[in-house]
Amino acid sequence: MIPSRLSRTIFGARLLLWLGVCMGGTIHAAHSERIVADLSERVIKISSNFTGSDIVIFGTIERDRATVSRGEPYDLVVVVRGWDQTLVSRRKERTFGIWINQDRRLYSNAPNFYAMSTTRKLVDIAHPSLLAKLQIGTRYLLLPPTFNPQDRFATYDPFRVAALRQMREKGLYTDDPSSVTFLSKSLFRSTIPIPSNVEVGEYEVTVHLLRGGALLHSSTQKLHVAKTGFEQHAFTLARDHEFFYGLTCVLIALFTGWLTGVVFRKN
Repeated sequence: MIPSRLSRTIFGARLLLWLGVCMGGTIHAAHSERIVADLSERVIKISSNFTGSDIVIFGTIERDRATVSRGEPYDLVVVVRGWDQTLVSRRKERTFGIWINQDRRLYSNAPNFYAMSTTRKLVDIAHPSLLAKLQIGTRYLLLPPTFNPQDRFATYDPFRVAALRQMREKGLYTDDPSSVTFLSKSLFRSTIPIPSNVEVGEYEVTVHLLRGGALLHSSTQKLHVAKTGFEQHAFTLARDHEFFYGLTCVLIALFTGWLTGVVFRKN
């Protein structure tokens, strides 16, 4: 009888321990803060006179009543990011009096578009290791896998600096600190400009919630950039039916040339 009672006791203790772990995890998940966000528009339509647009990201911070209040303020980081592409950075050197490209560096993890807005400067929000892991800020883009935030020269690479400068000059990489505003203790909003040279496709809008240098929650929405009207039909024809698109362009060119000759023909 003793071994049987001992077995039941051990089984009961393990069961209580398992229930405690499960309840503890559930309570922790229920008490954590979370972001509820949305966009002013989920589709940006590009027409022939498109000169850019603005999207407004707004939302609220939800917190369980049982969550212990802390003294540190909330920090928000809004990131609009496109898909990764290969970015080429070249170095020109003078050879026999002619400037030519001598060396180059390829970055396959370069987003085609990146815009960030925050509540304050990144140095006051989180440690560089977390910022690099989440790729928050253009300073932490195009970094190698062996990046060490403790190395003060780790972010300095002439090819990488040139590549980032090129994308910033095109308006495709932007950092806007202190542009996220709180309308109340929990309500927030941010406006991010979308330039006219943005590519057609699907983008991700992510809102990170941080406090005391720790990531609490992230919320991601989809943003679509699409052509509309004649531009959309021409884009679809060129992408899906290359032969007919080329044939149509040739016929239009021939017709335009013939019509010009008729109009300006001398009597």
